[in-house]
Amino acid sequence: MNVQAVENWALIKGRVSSIQPPAEPYGYAVATIAVEEVTPVSGYANMFAWAVGKEVEFNIPQAKVDEISLAEGDSISAKVRKASPTASFVDADSVVKLG
Repeated sequence: MNVQAVENWALIKGRVSSIQPPAEPYGYAVATIAVEEVTPVSGYANMFAWAVGKEVEFNIPQAKVDEISLAEGDSISAKVRKASPTASFVDADSVVKLG
């Protein structure tokens, strides 16, 4: 069976509910985000329209977590993508902590 990947991006805003350190040596922490807003990114499929009001797990490079001192309770904005049915990733360069 062949499954075609769909290039997708969305901009989310939400609050960090928890952050788990990397369980494997890939360098990605798992941040659970209570999603408050989802905005489509022009030219890409939006795979997160359903996520408003839900808690969603995103993989984020541990180096970025450390760089911005991301912690539980922080509000953030970030560009995200769905990589597989069970894995979603944050674009590290797009993460902004909101006041």
